[in-house]
Amino acid sequence: MMRIAKKIFNLFRDIFHDRRLLANLAWQDFKRRFAGSYFGTLWGFINPLLTIAIYWAVFQFGFRTGDVEGVPFVLWFMCGIVAWLFFSEAFTAASNSFLEYSYLVKKVVFNINILPLVKILSCLFVHLFFIGLLAVICCLFGYFPSLYWLQLPYYLLCSVSLLFAVTLAFASVIIFFRDLSQVINILLLIGMWGTPIAWNLSIFDPQYHFIFKLNPIYYIVEGYRDCFIQGTWFWEKYNQTAYFWILVAVMLFMGAFVYHRLKQSFADVL
Repeated sequence: MMRIAKKIFNLFRDIFHDRRLLANLAWQDFKRRFAGSYFGTLWGFINPLLTIAIYWAVFQFGFRTGDVEGVPFVLWFMCGIVAWLFFSEAFTAASNSFLEYSYLVKKVVFNINILPLVKILSCLFVHLFFIGLLAVICCLFGYFPSLYWLQLPYYLLCSVSLLFAVTLAFASVIIFFRDLSQVINILLLIGMWGTPIAWNLSIFDPQYHFIFKLNPIYYIVEGYRDCFIQGTWFWEKYNQTAYFWILVAVMLFMGAFVYHRLKQSFADVL
């Protein structure tokens, strides 16, 4: 355990040392994803917008979903879907980072530790736009900026930390087991409908709520709602906060273990 803890420390030390390279690669990755298309980077915003619009129309008009605890459904829903779209897109992209950047993985002198973070930060650019859009919609509905909005960077840190902890292992294993990409799609599908994003947790008996709260995405989704509409500080939910960070630490420990065990064989397989 001490050996893995030391490797985790070295992992973050190397990332901090290459922070400028990380930021540059993330920006270049964002632009490269849509290179060659007529509308270019606009597609990075159009697709999520259409996804949000379709889900909202289905639940608002198809299922006739009303206000949630006095909050307009569209606003309540957007807080959840904006957080989820970032997680799902970054999860998929970061899990394939070693495969996509195989030419860098084969370079002995390149620090491949930063590659999952490159994809996560690349997706973060689009996410920041949607946070801005969400802020505008909140104002239109009368939910103006407050001190609670200041904790948004904290929940961004939660999202990035959880993504890095999880995708470090997935990105390592997928090199040897390519079918894992299909497993990821299934996990994201389960995560989308197993998290109270488009439906309210109150429809279930309170004694079963803890099951859904075991999902770390629940903490982040509710955190966005706490920032924009519910007005709750993250330390007020100290039990959930402690659980979330303990879970992230465990996942990071496991991810670092898998990564360092498989790292030496990356170049041979790729």
